[in-house]
Amino acid sequence: MTDLRKKLAVGGENFPDMIRSNCYYVDKTDFIKIVMEPENRVLLITRPRRFGKTLFMDMLKSFLQLNWKDPRNREGHQKLFAGLKIQADEFFCRQYMGQYPVVSLTFKDIEGADYAEAYYLFASLLESKIAPYRFLLDSPKLDDFDKVALRNYLTPGYLKNRSHEDDAKCFLKTLTVCLSKHFESQVVLLIDEYDVPLAKAAQFGYYDEMLKLIRSFFGQILKEASQDEYDATAYVRKAVLTGCLRVSKESVFTGINNFDVNSVCSNDQTLNQIIGFNEEEVRSLLDYYGLSGRFAEVKRWYDGYRFADSEIYCPWDVISFCDKALRSKDPAKYRPENYWEGTSGNAVIDEFLGFLSADDAERMQTLVDGGEIELTINDKLTYGDFAQHDPQDFWTLLLYSGYLTVVDYLDASNTYRVKIPNEEIRNTFISKVKSRFSRANKKFVSYGRDFAKAALDGDCDGMADILGPLLKNYVSVRDTATKAPAENYYHGFLSGLLGCAGEYAQDVLSNVESGDGYADLLFTSGAGSKRIGVVIEIKRCANPDDMYDYADAAVKQIQEKHYTAYLDRLRCGKKCVYGIAFCRKDCAISGGVLP
Repeated sequence: MTDLRKKLAVGGENFPDMIRSNCYYVDKTDFIKIVMEPENRVLLITRPRRFGKTLFMDMLKSFLQLNWKDPRNREGHQKLFAGLKIQADEFFCRQYMGQYPVVSLTFKDIEGADYAEAYYLFASLLESKIAPYRFLLDSPKLDDFDKVALRNYLTPGYLKNRSHEDDAKCFLKTLTVCLSKHFESQVVLLIDEYDVPLAKAAQFGYYDEMLKLIRSFFGQILKEASQDEYDATAYVRKAVLTGCLRVSKESVFTGINNFDVNSVCSNDQTLNQIIGFNEEEVRSLLDYYGLSGRFAEVKRWYDGYRFADSEIYCPWDVISFCDKALRSKDPAKYRPENYWEGTSGNAVIDEFLGFLSADDAERMQTLVDGGEIELTINDKLTYGDFAQHDPQDFWTLLLYSGYLTVVDYLDASNTYRVKIPNEEIRNTFISKVKSRFSRANKKFVSYGRDFAKAALDGDCDGMADILGPLLKNYVSVRDTATKAPAENYYHGFLSGLLGCAGEYAQDVLSNVESGDGYADLLFTSGAGSKRIGVVIEIKRCANPDDMYDYADAAVKQIQEKHYTAYLDRLRCGKKCVYGIAFCRKDCAISGGVLP
């Protein structure tokens, strides 16, 4: 018997193809009006990956984009949106449907290992987008200056040549102005995954270069309009951008006013369900495919996100579950799977894991156990900040990336109560985050225990033997460029390592006041007259040949500033002091047991 139900498009991102192929579509068209009618010129929507941002943007483009060959013809639009919610508002459709030239770009594939590669991908994207606009060269409404710029853009390889990088920065402005002049209409700009190039640049160490490119690319067309009627900003009706992370407006969108942001932390009730499925939509989907009996499991596994006052499900997960269940031998018994982990990884999270404290590990444990924690997010965050390895940035990233969700907003200082949203993310959290610090991670725990034991025994060589391989695995050479004090990166690394040492490193203290200053790291082991105390001072140097001199200087600093005074108060029967000097992925250790 033929199944006459609509097809499921797992990961579907092309709206016209989904409609024409008779795929199941959760109708979000009523949000077109909510996006387009307000007077704010620029709207940034941030949601975790796999929540349907690209499909929404393609739907928006399909509704607004005029017919280039016959601008008054809207028959195709009417067929495409027939029976969808937006068609009920005839007045709005007359005003907006098929009425605007649209420039639509997605930055999701711009992820080079260095700036040269990333720029090449960026230029390739622009060259592919300009090709359909060749008809503008014949427009009587464009002047010679406009056409010269267009001819350059249409010349194969022109933008890929780094000597023409300034022209690439002007691409969005030039194309927008030309389209507006030709069609005598304002232009709508749609930029999907705007932050991917910045995320990759931060990961691979060329953030400053990429930031300059992206900031200029947007700034020339989205900045505040001047009184000059020919200013490029006058040609833009609306710009909508999507991404994963909300970053500081000052970092990317400097000078852009009339700018609105809707993020996972926003309280805007009008846009809270714009991306993602609400409970009613999930129930309808499951019922349509005869899976209504699986609702409780789907809710436990894939629900739990809270945007403003709405509970939201991840569309990728729900559709993947339905597709896999229907393909299985017994849909009623098909077990939910973790679809998130293999598709939504964020490399910068892994980079943080070696540099969090024992306190952060405890917070992770609370979350995995089903508890909630208070979190103050960094709303001034930039991707460039990740080089500092600040735990606040780490937790902020987890929230915006979908590993956590807001339970309640606590106060005006950006403090929230958060939790892990569902079973799928709990499993992902364990495997991608918690396991690296958990006491159940025997391998990592063994490193921490062995390092602490060597320190308690006065064994510098043993400590170095343990640290050496770990540095090769955990430390990125880019971290010499951190804006934080030079030793902070390694300080966090050793704190995390000692946090896994169990009884061999009790009462691990960081930057503790002792003697005439503050000791970098201090821990004890044992009790009574058998208690052993350890003080570690950290240095970082640029030249590997200087490491032992720096390590010796660190030991001298411990002695001169009497950092062992704290251990004296604890009446430690044995005291060990160490200076550890780091140079990128190498280290040197001096010191030992005090006489």
